[in-house]
Amino acid sequence: MSAKKHSVKSAASAKLKGFITLPAEVGEEHMVVELAKKWGADAIRDSDGTELSQEMFDLGLEVYSTTCLVRAEQVYPRKHMDQLPQKFLMSDPVTATGKSLVIDPMSGFYGEKYVIDLKHPSKKYWEVIDRTTGDVVPVSKWRLDPESGSVRISGTIPFHVYTVNFLVFQIWDTTSMYNHLTNNWDKPHVISVDPYHKECWNHLMAYYDRYLESHPQTDVVRLTTLAYHFAVDSDREAVDKFRDWTGYQDTLSVPALEDFAKEHGYRLRAEDFVDEGYYNAACRVPSDRYLAWMKFIHKFVVKFGKALSDKAHKVGKKTAIFWGDHWIGVEPYLPGFLKMGIDIHVGAAEDGVALRRISDTPGGLVKELRLYPYFFPDVFREGGDPLGESISNWIKIRRALLRMPIDRLGYGGYLSLALKFPEFVDHVAALCDEFRSFKENSGGGESQKAPIQVAVLNAWGNWKAWINSFGAPQKFLVKRPDVIQVAGTNLLECLAGLPVGVRFLSFDEVERSGIPKDIDVIINDGDAETAWSGGRWWVNPKVAARVREFIHKGGGFIGCRGPTACQQNGRYFQLADVMGVDKETGRTLQSAVVPSQVLGQHFITADLGGAADFGTHETYIYVCDPAVELLAANGLHVMAAAKSYGNGRSVYFGALPYDLTNARLLHRAIFWAAGKERELKKWFCSNPLTDCAWYPGSKRLVIVNHSDLPQSTTVFRGDGKASKVSLKPRASIWLD
Repeated sequence: MSAKKHSVKSAASAKLKGFITLPAEVGEEHMVVELAKKWGADAIRDSDGTELSQEMFDLGLEVYSTTCLVRAEQVYPRKHMDQLPQKFLMSDPVTATGKSLVIDPMSGFYGEKYVIDLKHPSKKYWEVIDRTTGDVVPVSKWRLDPESGSVRISGTIPFHVYTVNFLVFQIWDTTSMYNHLTNNWDKPHVISVDPYHKECWNHLMAYYDRYLESHPQTDVVRLTTLAYHFAVDSDREAVDKFRDWTGYQDTLSVPALEDFAKEHGYRLRAEDFVDEGYYNAACRVPSDRYLAWMKFIHKFVVKFGKALSDKAHKVGKKTAIFWGDHWIGVEPYLPGFLKMGIDIHVGAAEDGVALRRISDTPGGLVKELRLYPYFFPDVFREGGDPLGESISNWIKIRRALLRMPIDRLGYGGYLSLALKFPEFVDHVAALCDEFRSFKENSGGGESQKAPIQVAVLNAWGNWKAWINSFGAPQKFLVKRPDVIQVAGTNLLECLAGLPVGVRFLSFDEVERSGIPKDIDVIINDGDAETAWSGGRWWVNPKVAARVREFIHKGGGFIGCRGPTACQQNGRYFQLADVMGVDKETGRTLQSAVVPSQVLGQHFITADLGGAADFGTHETYIYVCDPAVELLAANGLHVMAAAKSYGNGRSVYFGALPYDLTNARLLHRAIFWAAGKERELKKWFCSNPLTDCAWYPGSKRLVIVNHSDLPQSTTVFRGDGKASKVSLKPRASIWLD
């Protein structure tokens, strides 16, 4: 066999060129030319705060011009402050000590970002709630002082806690605010508008027509993105107070609320959005009313996106959307997305989950990753480590790239900042070459998958496919605030690089239609009683029975963290009978733990080598069925267990933070749960620090080393034959 080697550590050349989008910046024309050659870029783009010069247009590269239409023009919003994005906020809770109370709703929020809505009647849209009882305070017992913005409540019950759900306009665009504060910009604040207002829609369409006409050299209009920003609430010091990268909290306008009421026959309350102060965060099991609002907004966003795409196509330009900023309502995994006619789908990526979020979307769009770190001074500064961050990110991205291809890579931000880090610049050149080697040698197709289809079961299904299900430990990690809802290490990252088919399934689908016939293994992963694990869905008799039946008839089930958790009917894990384990929550302290010993050998743990890191030492999970095969434990705390159930099998993990050992654990657990152990050693590496993928279209095999050290591994081909291979640190090798 012949071998062609490529390593991210070297700038090995590839036959292919291009497939890279380079950020450009006025004043750096010479380096744009040099880096276009060095990185093999075939496209340039502008970023927030940067422009393209005529000299750059003359390079002959494809030109991406960025526009975020709802914040692009600043005269109109300042003349129409009633057409800005709105949202419901909940005041900080205040305890009454007497029979009256005054609450300043804005006391906990950043005054430069929000202003109280005084245009629309507060008594129609706002709510004052006694949070001790949960009762809504009658409107006759409170009034808003428009001068001070305070709410005076009468008839309060001493030592009950009260909040105000109030409506605001957002007077500083969230992304602009982040860019402004990060870069220390000294320029006017950018305001965005809400196109749901008919007058605003017409203004934006006229502005967009002029934009297209004034950009004759633009090939791709990069819409960043469409109408509504993801939720970021800021406290008095402009620090994140709440962040939900997938949330619809910022999609409100009074006209939309009124149209929703006409269409659905009922009116949404402020509390439907405030949600006791949880704001319908992604971890919350969504209510039917909130889901109805999401569908209503998605329908409008599809209409808006199609209008923009049609206009661009009419003048011979392509459209791209960026999965970030104002992307709420786009929903790339729902059928409506493809109706927009978008040509290129760009998504920020710092790990394998983010790659799969883009690569697995349906339709024939060009799929492009915008890699981190972004060329901003939060990383590209003295003491920053852009090289280390990029290497770490790329190893995870490349691992997922083995399973699902994407079409392009790109960067964003200030090129001048990146140029201050020459090692990073050289590293990116090698990274781009390695990416092109994947395209060249794989033929652009998917790698061979095992005959196993996995369904990740949660309350969201395709609404949040490949969105990390953050657990409680993530809250206590120190990260940059701009990536806290994007980056994560958990079971999904382990899954992203495995050679199995993956889809996302909602409990609602299971209730309506059952479990699809092609599913082999169900994964239920998430903190207890969240949307990710399911919460109240597990006490729905139809759902629980259908999942049990699926497993009993030969299906596989893998639960992690708090699977099937909902305290009811004498159980915390509603499928404790399936998994053979349950969690101690203080209700079964007098019940004895079933004696069990950790198995010395099991198919799932065969590659473990040493102790796995389950991210915790105390799970409070205990064995409740003697049929359980205990795979790992800390004392009586179960870390991993397996059990047969009828003709099927189940596996439990206390937690599964991402590392290569845990990825191999999950790999083997899926094959065991599916009852397909004999299929494991086909296109398989014996060393968990290495990986391989076979591309039937090009008949080529790639072997990669995910570690920073040289590795040897035994590679098993599809016919079961094996050979030994040695790899340099972080290397990838292609074999015929």
